[in-house]
Order: sequence, then structure tokens, then C-alpha cells
Amino acid sequence: MSGPTVVALVGRSGSGKTSLIELLIAELTARGLAVGAVKHTSHGFLADRPGKDSYRLYEAGAASVALISRQQLATFTRRSDDGGSDASLETALSSLPPGLEVILVEGFSWEAIPRFVVVPDSEEPIRDHVSRGEVLGILRVPAKPEGVKPSFPRSTVEAVAREIELRVRQGSGNLPADAGARKSEADLSTGGG
Repeated sequence: MSGPTVVALVGRSGSGKTSLIELLIAELTARGLAVGAVKHTSHGFLADRPGKDSYRLYEAGAASVALISRQQLATFTRRSDDGGSDASLETALSSLPPGLEVILVEGFSWEAIPRFVVVPDSEEPIRDHVSRGEVLGILRVPAKPEGVKPSFPRSTVEAVAREIELRVRQGSGNLPADAGARKSEADLSTGGG
């Protein structure tokens, strides 16, 4: 296999992408797969705590700081601010360790990678979400009251995980070999919760 299978979950903010990815990571890991994740953010973020030694080293101007313990490794790398270029998926993927079999990507809807599109029940998918990469399924999410996280029935999580596992076993969805066009548009109903 040439590399990990990369599958995106795309949709509007608040549609349930992160909730679904959490469930998929647990399900795919239970199936014996090594899973990684990449999340796009449109704004900056604080990945370390002010006052901690690693934070102080980074704030002093280090280009990169690694923080390591027995259980975890984190690397904070300063990206050049060229006045507008967005973070690339390729950069994020290359920062992950070897040995992953599948990488779930949240966002990066402009990248031509296989994807599940998460859409509120009452809406149509955003055109760019269904035209930029192979659509593996459209997941319709029932409306929830403001502030309530979307939920997904076990059957939906299992169906999505089964599709991803099949792609891993077949070696499809690997970058860059499978950055192709859309093949199908199947609706996978998320039921009532």
C-alpha cells in the first residue's frame, strides 16, 4: 500500500463533523486500524498553555518546539505568515507519523479527496462539497435545538466505518493516487439520533 487512506468529512460549521469523527475513530480503532486525524481551522489556535516551559520557548522565537512524555509527542512549528495562504492538507498529512492506515480529515473541502458530506436534513449540500472530490455518501442530520450536538445512530457510524475500512483494505483513497472525481452520491440517513 502506498500510504494511508485519506477520507474527509465536510459540511457547514456545526453540522456534526467532529462528533462523527470522534465516533469513527473509536469504531475504526476497534476494528484494528491505526487512525490519524487532521482538522482545518480558519483562525489561529493556542495549542500550549501560557507560562509552561514549552510555551515560553516558542514565544521566545523558536521555529519549532517538541514536547514529549512517555505517552505523547507534540510538535509546535511556526508557519511563515505570507499574508494569506491557507494551510495545506499536504503539510498537515506530512506532519503525521508513519504507520497510520487511515486519516480522517475534517474540512479541507476544496481538496479533491474522497469525502462524506454532512448536511442538515432541511438543506441541500453545498456545491463545492459535492464537486471537489469523490462523494462516498451524504449524511443527513436531523435538526437539533441550538447548542445541542448532532448525534448519529450506531448503524450510520458502522456503515461509514465499513466503507472506510473497505477502502483501506482495497488500498483506495490514498493520496495522490486517488484524488479523482466524484463517483457516486449515496444518501446514508442518520435516523433520529
